[in-house]
Amino acid sequence: MKDKQGQADEAEIRGEGAGSAPPPDAGREAPPAGEPAPAAPPAPPAPPAPPALRAGGWMVPAYAGALLALFLGERVVPTIEWLRYALSGLGFLTLVLVTALRFAAAVRESGERRAVERALAILSALGVVAVAAYFTTTDVGQAMVGVSRAAPELRGRIDAATTVAWVALLVMATVPLFFGEAALAPMRRAERIEGRRVRAATLSGLTLGFAAVYSALFVFAAGKLDLKADFSYYRTARPGESTKRVAESLTAPLKITAFYPQQNEVGAEVEGYLREVKAASPQITVEVQDRLLVPALAKEAKVTQDGVIVLSRDGSRETLTVGSDIKSAGAKLKSLDADFQKVLLKVIRPQRTAYLTVGHGELNESASSPEGRTTKNLRKLLESQNYVVKDLGLAQGLGSEIPKDASVVIVLGPQKAFLPEEVAALKRHADEGGHLLLALDPDAKVDLDPLAGAVGLTWKPEVLANDRVYVRRRYNDSDQAMLVTTRYSSHASVSTLSRHAQQAPTIFPGASSLDKRENGGLKIDFVVRSLGETFADANGNFKFDEGGEKRSVYNLAAAVSKELAPGGDDKEKKELRAFVVADADVFSDAAFRNEPNIVLALDALRWLGGEESFAGEITTSEDVRIEHTKEKDQVWFWATILVAPAMVLGLGLFITRRGRRGSGRRA
Repeated sequence: MKDKQGQADEAEIRGEGAGSAPPPDAGREAPPAGEPAPAAPPAPPAPPAPPALRAGGWMVPAYAGALLALFLGERVVPTIEWLRYALSGLGFLTLVLVTALRFAAAVRESGERRAVERALAILSALGVVAVAAYFTTTDVGQAMVGVSRAAPELRGRIDAATTVAWVALLVMATVPLFFGEAALAPMRRAERIEGRRVRAATLSGLTLGFAAVYSALFVFAAGKLDLKADFSYYRTARPGESTKRVAESLTAPLKITAFYPQQNEVGAEVEGYLREVKAASPQITVEVQDRLLVPALAKEAKVTQDGVIVLSRDGSRETLTVGSDIKSAGAKLKSLDADFQKVLLKVIRPQRTAYLTVGHGELNESASSPEGRTTKNLRKLLESQNYVVKDLGLAQGLGSEIPKDASVVIVLGPQKAFLPEEVAALKRHADEGGHLLLALDPDAKVDLDPLAGAVGLTWKPEVLANDRVYVRRRYNDSDQAMLVTTRYSSHASVSTLSRHAQQAPTIFPGASSLDKRENGGLKIDFVVRSLGETFADANGNFKFDEGGEKRSVYNLAAAVSKELAPGGDDKEKKELRAFVVADADVFSDAAFRNEPNIVLALDALRWLGGEESFAGEITTSEDVRIEHTKEKDQVWFWATILVAPAMVLGLGLFITRRGRRGSGRRA
């Protein structure tokens, strides 16, 4: 008994007692002789690394600190070489170390955690690549890769491309890296992580990085374009096509000096305008001076206040006052192009004289008219082109001889017939190389054909009408005589309109028509024609009568020329030039509300003065006047008092009834 008890105790000590587990192979039959032993079962997966061995949140601050050290070394202390290399070297080595630890952590982990750590390690490596690309843009880096030995143009392109590449890589690496780390931080010590959340945060950061890079590249590319849009209230008019052409015609140096204090808002706007004018001609020099800092120059230019532009050329000097306060100079900035061109023309050529005939009820004799049949704006236009406007009647030689200083003689819609002696004087003036602007109006009910005949044309007094395309004015049938046309020839007298034909319709408020007659070698170009639906209203009922009237294209304006003596060898060129319009109202103040009518008059005057090369638009930023008529006021009154409330009430009733019907069907 004693021996058995001792054996049991020894078996218990060896772990072979009843409560002990059987050995792994217990109960398994031995394989038959000659057969291979079965394979051992797979080993269980290794337990996850303890939290102490996993990549920690310290890597992101270390990564950010390394980037900060690089920034300090390359941008803050680049002139202190030992400190620069110490900070930059430390930053780069820290980036490499952190990236290596990330890859090591990715190899050590398993499952979702491994995929997340691998993605973050790849982003960290992209940041290292971006920094390495940056070093190729430094002097040492360019010498190492051989870029410093390339041609300057090629070196500049490589440097620009490399700069864009490393900045884009760094942004697209660090932003998603920080986003992913922010999502992973709360789960680092957890047994399992939610990889989907980290991937979503990383993708969000990558999207934001791409958006930032795209926006930066877009802004950079847009900055290279020479375009400017000014939507401010006090916006400055840009140099127009006409002003640039005037500048291009300069053959002698022109100096432009703007007197403005430093850091002046109006001065900055004026300087931008003048720089654009300077770009049109190498003959122009532009300076912006503070008159208090250059008192001698201000005294020589006779400038005693700020906000003055001085143009000087060959001893000739003209000034333009704009002002230096943005509130008071706002209106001047909007019309700066027109005002500047007026002064520019005074400097580059002598003043000319334009004679307007009087004594026949012309439009220029009317001081006021309820329908705008005045020519105040035409006078301003002539003055802006450096013309002196004078009257021409019998007392000034209209019945005998036109004054020799007449650059152009203008006849605007006479209501009385010209005397034969007056017509003969105009014809002699034209035959001697004079220039005429004739506006023949059918409302006069007098025979104006002799005036047209002086330059080889015939005038047909029938009023033209168009019942399909016209301008509303009185809201009755007479409005059909308000013709609209976009048909222009390629002649120099309408060059601006012909280039922008579809966007520049001119208005002829009651026009007649022109045609050719037998002429003595005159060159006649019909530069403006009516639309094809136009008809000559013979009976004056403003309606198209089948059989008696026909639709056709009619000549509304003509340019007549004849070379009398060629120029050259210090001889002045002599050439007959006449611009004839079959409607005087086209130059009236009412018609000048339509900008293409102003362009028509401006181009015609420039052609008559031999300055067709100046043709083009004059830009302006002036506010358009809002004018109310009695009919418009009535429409707005009834629309706001009755129509709008009725529409709201009707819509409410419709929605309410529809809702009740739907409720009934559901019930």
